[in-house]
Amino acid sequence: MKLLFTLITSFIVIQNSLSQGNECNCSKDLDFVVAESKNTPSFKSQINDDAYLNDFVKKLKTSIENDPNIELNCLAYLQQYLKIVKDNHIYISNSNTEMDYSSFFTIESNLESYIENAQSDTTDELTGIYSFLDLYKVAVVKDSDETYKALLLETTNDKWTVGQTKFTLTKTSTGLEGIFYDGIQRPAFIKVEYKNGRLYPERWIKEEKKELYAFDPYNLDDEKFQYKKLEDNVHYVRLGSFSGMTSNHNKAKDLVETLEKEVSSGTVIIDLRNNGGGGPRTSDLFKKFLKKNKKDLNVLVIQNNYCGSDCEQFLMKLKEQQTVKTFGENTRGAIAYGFGNYSSPSLKTPCNNFSLGLTTAKYEEYLPYEVVGISPDVYLNFQEDWIEQVMKFIEM
Repeated sequence: MKLLFTLITSFIVIQNSLSQGNECNCSKDLDFVVAESKNTPSFKSQINDDAYLNDFVKKLKTSIENDPNIELNCLAYLQQYLKIVKDNHIYISNSNTEMDYSSFFTIESNLESYIENAQSDTTDELTGIYSFLDLYKVAVVKDSDETYKALLLETTNDKWTVGQTKFTLTKTSTGLEGIFYDGIQRPAFIKVEYKNGRLYPERWIKEEKKELYAFDPYNLDDEKFQYKKLEDNVHYVRLGSFSGMTSNHNKAKDLVETLEKEVSSGTVIIDLRNNGGGGPRTSDLFKKFLKKNKKDLNVLVIQNNYCGSDCEQFLMKLKEQQTVKTFGENTRGAIAYGFGNYSSPSLKTPCNNFSLGLTTAKYEEYLPYEVVGISPDVYLNFQEDWIEQVMKFIEM
């Protein structure tokens, strides 16, 4: 009888141990991300203190354990871990567009008091009413001494309900960071800066500062490659993508043929806005054309925060080969690391099946620009059309 009791007890202990080992949760996904990312170029070169890393992971796991909405927010915590290094190519994402996240969001009913608090708190520049294009309007209110929440007041997106939390913010020693929920309510961990009434680089703008953002420099049409003659001696060229996909590459070659016929001298405005990159197979077509004609061309470049990856490398190479004047805002800052020949995520987290994309290449010469981006020679304002502002510079 004693032997039978011992066997049963041992069996229960083993079962409990196996059960705990097989338990699927966000912390287990975090362990997976930590283990897989440690051999990437960015983690190898930037993280030299194991104690610091272990402490960061420990604190993150505490936050995970204490989050009542962890089923919703898990992805954001994993993204927060990857943000410990400056590498804007490394990522973890959730491609599931079918999941219904609405059950995770509570609805605040007493919005009038929140609106009043947001508008009356003049001691804190962050609080107030913000808009995101014509899609959302929120009241940003203090949740505690260092945290804020943005309660939805108006929306044209039927996935969202007035009274839900659109994003949260936390003040840290290094700035502002928080969880922003996208159009279908998926979370994303994002670091932002409050600058001139905007949560930059996000596009949330404070109501009383809207006049500073009358022009939208990110709203461009879908045609990636364009040529226009603006004046007798001024040419406009839009380069919206450097993707090496056959259809895109062929359009790029067609544009180069047009440029060969139309552009031989004068000023050429190269518009790199919203060019998320690609590869040198496409970008080199334009670099070679501009180099061949550099003695006869005055090259001006327009850039914005959505110029990233090979777009940024193209810009740096262009500045090395010839004189260039740049306009706009800082680029994305996704230039010093990449995937080499690795083009699609090959790793999936064990519990939530998130896609983990790990960088494999490092471009040492571009490290100073990672995350911060490449600054323009001339910053443009958001009140007037950017092409018109560059034209005014030409006429000076």
